[in-house]
Order: sequence, then structure tokens, then C-alpha cells
Amino acid sequence: MPTVKPFKAIRYNAKKVKSVSSVIAPPYDVIPKKMQDELYRKNPYNVVRLILNKISSKDTAGNNRYTRSKKAYDSWMDKNVLVQDEADSFYIYSQIYKQGSKTIDQVGFIGLMSLELDGSEKVLPHENTLAAPKKDRLALMNTVGANLSPIFILHDDKNVTNLLKKFCAKNKAIIDVKWEGVRHVVWKLSDADIIDAIKGKMEAKNLFIADGHHRYEVAKMYARQVLASSAPENLKESARYMMVYFVEADEKMLTVLPTHRLIKDISGLKEDVILKKLEGSFDIYRIKGFKNAMAKLDKFRDGHAFGIYLGKSDFYVLKLKDVASSDNVAKDRPKDWRRLDVSILHLFVLKHLLGISDEEGNVEYMKDPLETARAVDGKKFKAAFFLNPTKVSEVKQIARLGERMPRKSTYFYPKPLTGLVINKH
Repeated sequence: MPTVKPFKAIRYNAKKVKSVSSVIAPPYDVIPKKMQDELYRKNPYNVVRLILNKISSKDTAGNNRYTRSKKAYDSWMDKNVLVQDEADSFYIYSQIYKQGSKTIDQVGFIGLMSLELDGSEKVLPHENTLAAPKKDRLALMNTVGANLSPIFILHDDKNVTNLLKKFCAKNKAIIDVKWEGVRHVVWKLSDADIIDAIKGKMEAKNLFIADGHHRYEVAKMYARQVLASSAPENLKESARYMMVYFVEADEKMLTVLPTHRLIKDISGLKEDVILKKLEGSFDIYRIKGFKNAMAKLDKFRDGHAFGIYLGKSDFYVLKLKDVASSDNVAKDRPKDWRRLDVSILHLFVLKHLLGISDEEGNVEYMKDPLETARAVDGKKFKAAFFLNPTKVSEVKQIARLGERMPRKSTYFYPKPLTGLVINKH
């Protein structure tokens, strides 16, 4: 089983950095170019210079985005902008945010997790990975030699959450900052007895990757490279671990957002033809207005339902009449995989019923449903398909089966911030 342990985090020095909000950033893979520019302007020590340094047309093998990240990291350490804690610690991390009328407090802890290098499968993924992002992150890892941001892992022990909350209630936080409507609070937990209690409860647990599949695989690739090299033993030992944000897999504490689909080419299908092809398998509701359509779709979140917008018309909400009808597609896959909304949409609705390609070049993905509809109005796309969110229980079940969900099936919100703590090998 993976081992969980505390570590001496490298953190921004409060004496040098007066505003934590000016140096933090979201994970690298959700930073568009415009945000990257804004983060660069915010503070010369913003962590974006480590995780997503800018590319230059003058880049060479000896001077590129990765070497500049390394140069920035070393410089900040030399200037004591970044400093290392003296005691091994877990870092309790709370993300407090509004979801509709509810206030959610997602509490977990950041620590180190041993990597599965022997082929065992106790850390369970649910997404496929791509070669290009792994090549990019491996180059950064090899150059800087650090976990600059944690991956997001789910566990199943409520007792761990209770221990964390009890500690937070009695101790002062070391970071308390707001970022895009979410309050991020961090406590340093160095008490050996509490640490041992948490470690004991985390033993023999299956762990599920919520977010960070690419970084997890890259960490294993990096570890194998280091272990096969003549690196010092202390580097080999530390390379066996990566930094992880552990959170209980509690549906009430987690928010999974859907990622909607935009289609460029719908094979010339007209609205009436699309509806005709769908009416045998779906109850179809014609809805006036975006908000009403999203409310209707949400009402059916425990069934299999989708929204469609074709531009210059009303929205449509589809509710599957009988899930057995879609089960005839992809019979080689497990039933739980076939009955995911994203599977039904791609295989049954798009490909089987409508004959629309779901290949990468024909489909784009967007989180904001209103912006998704507007993209169709902008004429670049012919159709938008809206989904309800994937359930946490579905993520865990697909991972247990050893399956991978269709691409862009989950978007865990909020993302753990980068720049709160760093693990240097």
C-alpha cells in the first residue's frame, strides 16, 4: 500500500512576500495565456514563473522555459523569498466556497505519498493521459527537481477528516487567502501524535486520483529515472514520493462540475432531423431560455439527460426513456462505464443515433454553460451538448473496475492552489 508521511515544505517567506494572493496561482493546466500574463504582472515572485514559465522564440537547449523556472527557483531560495520549514508536517488545507445556496468547506491535508513503482494498483486513476503534457511536466521535473503543486487524491476515511477539523478548531492558520471567490486556509500540523494517528488511518486504503493524472504518471517516470541513475541516495529516496492533497470522498464535501461539448460539424443535420432521430429513445422537452433549460437539466440529474442548443432556437432537454436501449452500444465495456452520461452522449447519442464524429478535432470542451451556448451563437460551432456532473461514486466505481472514463468527464472544483507549499527533492 502507498505510504503517507509528513514533510518539510518550502513556502513563501511572509517577511519577504507581504501578500500571498499575489504569488499563488491555479494548477498549470487551467492557466490560459491571458491569466499567465496577469500572474506575471502581479508579482515578480509569482509561482507561475515556476510552473508555467513563458516560451520565447529565442529558446535554446540551455535557455528555455524549464531552465528559467530552475533559475527563478534557485534565486528565490537564495534570497529567502522561499524558505523551508524546520519540522516535518502535514498541511491541513480547507477550501470554503458557495455552491448555490450552500456553503461547502472541503477539508483535507497535503502530505507525501509513496509512488507505486512495482506495478501494484492501489492508487486508482479514472482518466487517460496524453503524451505531450507528460513530456512537458517531465522536462520541468527533471530541471527543477520538485513537486511544485499537489495532485488531488480521494480517500474513504471520515475519521481523518474529523481529526483535521478538530485540529483546525484549536489552532491558528498560517495562510488565509481568497482566490476567485474561494477562501483557501492552511494550517501546519507538526504534532507527532496526530500525524501518527493520521498515518495509521490512511494505511490499507484504496486511493483515487481526482485530479493530476499526468503529474502522477510523470512522478513515477521521474522516480524510475532517478533510481536507475547514479544519483545520491537521499535524492533516490525522496524521488520515491510525491506531494498530494488528500480529501475524503464525501459527495457533500466535493463538487464535480460537468464539461460541456461544442460540435463543429454536425454532418449537415437540420434541427427537425436531429429531433426525429432522437425521439424514439428520449423524452424531448422544448425549453425557452437558457436558465430554464439548465434548471430542467438539473432536475433530471439522477437520470440520464442532456441539453441541446442549435442556435437561434429554443433549448432542448433530452431524458433517456430506457437505459437498456443505450446498453446495446459498447457491449464490450462494463455496465457501469456504459451508463455514464458522458459514455451515453458520445457513443449512443452522437455516434450511434446522429452519426456525428466525436473525434478531438470536431469537439471542443467548455465548463461555463452560458459561454458554451454563446459559442454556438458566434457561428464557430453548430451545436452544444450540455451534461449533468459525474458523481463521485461513479468516479470511484470506474477506477475500481480499472477502466478510464471518456475524456473530460470530470472537473473537480475548486482546484488546489499552487504556491501554498512545495516539495523539493
